[in-house]
Amino acid sequence: MQWVKVRVLGKGSYGVVTLAVNSEDPSLPSVAIKSSRLEDSLSLESLEKEKRILDHLYGSPHILAFLADTTSFDDQLGGSAYDLFLDYAPGGSLSDLIKKRGGRLPEREVQDYTRMILKGLCGVHQKGFVHCDLKPDNILVVPLQDGRNYLKIADFGLAKEPGEEMQYGDSFRFRFRGTPLYMSPESFMFGEIESGLDIWSLGCVAVEMFTGMPAMRPVGDGPIINLESKCAFVMQQPNIPQSMSDLGKDFLRRCFAGNPKERWTAEMLLLHPYLMPEMAVISSLIDVQSHLLNSDFLTFLVALMVVHRSNCRRRGSSTALLDGHEAQATALLQAIDDV
Repeated sequence: MQWVKVRVLGKGSYGVVTLAVNSEDPSLPSVAIKSSRLEDSLSLESLEKEKRILDHLYGSPHILAFLADTTSFDDQLGGSAYDLFLDYAPGGSLSDLIKKRGGRLPEREVQDYTRMILKGLCGVHQKGFVHCDLKPDNILVVPLQDGRNYLKIADFGLAKEPGEEMQYGDSFRFRFRGTPLYMSPESFMFGEIESGLDIWSLGCVAVEMFTGMPAMRPVGDGPIINLESKCAFVMQQPNIPQSMSDLGKDFLRRCFAGNPKERWTAEMLLLHPYLMPEMAVISSLIDVQSHLLNSDFLTFLVALMVVHRSNCRRRGSSTALLDGHEAQATALLQAIDDV
């Protein structure tokens, strides 16, 4: 098939993204082609990594799909290029959507979009990957015929793969992964790259959808490179909007837990009452509504739901929370089954 590049959609350090149509069959959906010069080893490595990861994640409805790859001559790059054929998202990025909507979104939409992003992250983390650069620019929008929007996570060029070792440069300074304003404290200061990084970033994205402003404030006018400015940056408390609902604030606190071991997983966050009203119903059924926002109880309840849904006992913090609470678990599971 003959694909013709018709318009540049964006440019970055990796290369260029263009919109392409099929000249032989115009009825076929348009695609986005992400291209990098073959001579640019770093950009080429990034695109090859993205292809590998998207291959593993193919079929996840909230992950931008990889369709094919090839080599070509690219006029924009002025030479031979490696091309990734990807789904085209005509709605642009989540960042574009926020701007088009006047800089902020209604909380109902924030809840819906956060749920979509989390569903994508569940697939990413279950396969052992960490996105490392989750932000509104890297979340794409697909408008639906009924007027709603569908979100897909994109740009996996910086992602961490299973078994990948961290790379350190001169003087043991870690190589940055991601965008500082969306990085968790442990990732920003010490280069720790685990799934909790994506959860912190998700909290930042949710705040930005609701307020139009970053959850973290830049320090000074220049890049954050020295130890003093790094410390000043990570000592900030993320902005949790006071005008947000109580459940919304509680959800963000789970994302912004300073200790990454206490940060909720994507699977747990999908069961938070902010995104799953049924959880509040379950609580009321067993007369614990007054404890809904109690940290220990809510964590216990969600951990139980995770175990119940997967029908297995996994090792780790979520299942450890159930130890010694068999009677509570029995009552809760009965309530869950009755909802």
